[in-house]
Amino acid sequence: MSEATSTTEARGAEHAPRASRSSRPSPRSFPWAVPPGASDDDIRVGRRRWYTGAVFALLWQVLEIIAVWGDGRSLRAHVLSTVALAVVYAAYLFAPELMWRRSLRGRVVVLAGVALLAGLLLFVVGPLAVWTWLLVAALSGFVAERFWVAGVVVLAILGAQFLVAASTGWDTAVNSGILFAPVITVSVGASMLFFGRQREAEQRLGVAQDEITRLAVVEERARFSRDLHDVLGHSLTVVAMKSELAARLVDVDPARAKTEMQDVERLSREALQGLRRAVSGYREADLDAELVSARAALEAAAIDAVLPRDGDAAADDVRSLFAWVLREGVTNVIRHAAASRVRVTLTRSALTIEDDGTGLLDPDAASTTPGNGLRGLRERADAVGATLTTGTSDLGGFRLRVERNRR
Repeated sequence: MSEATSTTEARGAEHAPRASRSSRPSPRSFPWAVPPGASDDDIRVGRRRWYTGAVFALLWQVLEIIAVWGDGRSLRAHVLSTVALAVVYAAYLFAPELMWRRSLRGRVVVLAGVALLAGLLLFVVGPLAVWTWLLVAALSGFVAERFWVAGVVVLAILGAQFLVAASTGWDTAVNSGILFAPVITVSVGASMLFFGRQREAEQRLGVAQDEITRLAVVEERARFSRDLHDVLGHSLTVVAMKSELAARLVDVDPARAKTEMQDVERLSREALQGLRRAVSGYREADLDAELVSARAALEAAAIDAVLPRDGDAAADDVRSLFAWVLREGVTNVIRHAAASRVRVTLTRSALTIEDDGTGLLDPDAASTTPGNGLRGLRERADAVGATLTTGTSDLGGFRLRVERNRR
């Protein structure tokens, strides 16, 4: 039976789900930029992120149009400037559609085209065109497979803005606000760098979570194989031996043969009960295992966590419920809370998860998996006579608490 167990464990490891992400994070990219080999789902997410931020950025450009119409030039110049600005805005808004599946070189070409259009605005709009170059800095996130690429783009824009300010005169640049444009450009570049690093951390965390999940599946399958071996191995061996003995004794000693068959029946029932216990333990969530998994996941996410050492404090009838709540609560903290501290408190009848993050505006939508999310947890809690509550944590973030009702 030991050989069979080893074979089963090997097959479990072989067929265990692989991590959905590569074991090596993809090249650094910004939240709205996706690598050239991205799937349609990745592009769909990137497109939604891009247009959400792009429309917001264009709203600020209303100030640019107001400034152009108030610079004292002729009506013809104002109309021509507005049309030129509209062309640049359209190029900025839809340039990513040309970048999604292109290589780094192709993306640089598209970015250079948009930058050229923005640069030509100097001849139509005048020095105020420097404010549109902020859009080029934002668009450079699509080619930033390495952060130095975006850095070069931002530095080039800063140099061009200072040249324009110098050519118009420093006093004029200060009075018209043109000299303030480089400050905003640096701010945009710093924001891009922050979002890029955040995206890279999310990618690494995703890889770590997938690997932890895969290893947990392998370990659980190995554990279940060992349980089956321990439950059925000895019992079936004895059943087989007693059955053979009873077959030989049925003619020479019927009474003893009957006794042996009664033992076979007893051993069979005991093996069946053991199998049911093993399957029940396999289906239910284990609180101690979830605490270990939560500690590993929070450590991978660089979140300072205070968790119980084990789940011995919880009552037996709520341990499985607490395990499900802990799993979902920690998952939501990592994915949605943007927290730096987490505190898990466990008593005999209650489990509380608190963080210092941003909280959840729509906690029921925190998970798209059927049966998960707070709605699914409330159903589980109701089934065992417990109550699930949410609120604001003492740490300043979200609080999730489940407590068994008084009996």
